[in-house]
Amino acid sequence: MAARRYWFVLVLFGVLLALSLPLYRLPGTRCGRAADGICAVPIRATGGILGPEALDRPGWLAAYWAVALLLALWLTARRYRRAGRLRRALPALFVMVLLGGAATALTLTHWHGFRSPSAVLGSAQLLIFNGATPLLVSAAALILLAAAERSSWLLLFAFGYAALAYALATYDAFHLLELVRLPVDESADRWGVRQCLALAVPAGLLLVAGVVAAVAGRSPRQVGRHARGAVPAVARRG
Repeated sequence: MAARRYWFVLVLFGVLLALSLPLYRLPGTRCGRAADGICAVPIRATGGILGPEALDRPGWLAAYWAVALLLALWLTARRYRRAGRLRRALPALFVMVLLGGAATALTLTHWHGFRSPSAVLGSAQLLIFNGATPLLVSAAALILLAAAERSSWLLLFAFGYAALAYALATYDAFHLLELVRLPVDESADRWGVRQCLALAVPAGLLLVAGVVAAVAGRSPRQVGRHARGAVPAVARRG
């Protein structure tokens, strides 16, 4: 069953995103008490996820994701190979290498971006340089794996996750929370979690979906085996 393989990838990406959260902490900001009401401290994440160079420990974050993406690549390949379905995972593995490598190469060569006012090209530039590579890689991999598994439910989830990841990568997390009427102050970030939210929400979604897929992917044979094992134990206690 597709869910029996897919749940592992969901949990894998969710765990890798969750483990990176401390590296996205920023110094807290809050508004001053100026008479004109203008915030005394500038907002530092107005355009989605910041690149590593804008954070306190850019070297740690870059090293973490370099190792994490390679680990995700290896574990995904290993999981599908053991299930005898490695060929199904090859497109996703190829795209993971392509996107991760392209983002790294463009960053190292100090690429200056598209010379066009197009919103599509502007979004592409944000995805590359605003630290959104992990979300971009995970979204593309999940879509391709769901398509390879020929599961409409998994494909629907993958596209929904990709849409959420895109929104959090290109818009400020506090701004999005304010749009859905949650009680947040868009102009302040006292705890320095503005960045973390952009990855914590996708991470939580992946972990919950992974648990659901794991439960749904349990075969009737496995369920029956657990049930049969419980009957003698009850009889012996009687």
